[in-house]
Amino acid sequence: MAAEPNARPITPGVDSARRVLQVLLMFSEDRPKLTVEEVVKATGISMPSAYRYLSLLKELDLVEEKSYSRYALTPKLLALGRAAESAFAESFAIRPVLSELSALSGESALVMRRLRDSAVCADLIESNHTVRLSFTVGHTLPLHRGAAAKVLLAEMGEAWCDAYITRNEPDFAEQERRRLLHELALIRERGWAQSASEVDEGIWAVAAPIRSGGRAVAAVTVAGPRYRIDPDQAQSIHTHVLAAAAKLSQHAS
Repeated sequence: MAAEPNARPITPGVDSARRVLQVLLMFSEDRPKLTVEEVVKATGISMPSAYRYLSLLKELDLVEEKSYSRYALTPKLLALGRAAESAFAESFAIRPVLSELSALSGESALVMRRLRDSAVCADLIESNHTVRLSFTVGHTLPLHRGAAAKVLLAEMGEAWCDAYITRNEPDFAEQERRRLLHELALIRERGWAQSASEVDEGIWAVAAPIRSGGRAVAAVTVAGPRYRIDPDQAQSIHTHVLAAAAKLSQHAS
């Protein structure tokens, strides 16, 4: 029997290690501190196990106890974040291309990567305008919202896209599902996507895939307030984004 499009291999014999990592990954920009009770509620593990896993993370200097039973990440994690960002940026020579793209377009330029069912901001050059995007590196989006996210979703193929909708939007009406699948097919065919007010109200964006070995590994996008982007500017940005995607794809190959 063929594997489901969304199936992922499960490594056997590492259940405890998996739970420790799940606890570590619960911390986020929106949730920088966690109590043991919150860990228990989110993971379903027992209270003694939650204390044991947090104690191990403390032993490794990855978390620290800020107050009684309240934990936060340590600065040691910043080095891991910088290492991940540097490895990706260096591999694809992202920064110079993004800087040029932002300068040419006058708006913010980003690279997004797919992480399972989400699109994650891997790198960002902000515009010089006073009004900027609310994005930061590490910001995540669902794959069916926004130009860059839709590029990444479309590149996964029709069967994967259909399974994605079932997993993430089970309440979609059939007409809405067909509309999204049709839009993704068009994106796949033409090699770029455009969006307006899909992530933030009044924000327009255009994106194209970065390919390596014929496979999309990321998406490059320019985004900015709709009121600043007239039709001529939009066409110019579209051209610059496609050129940047081609350049980054050359570096990635």
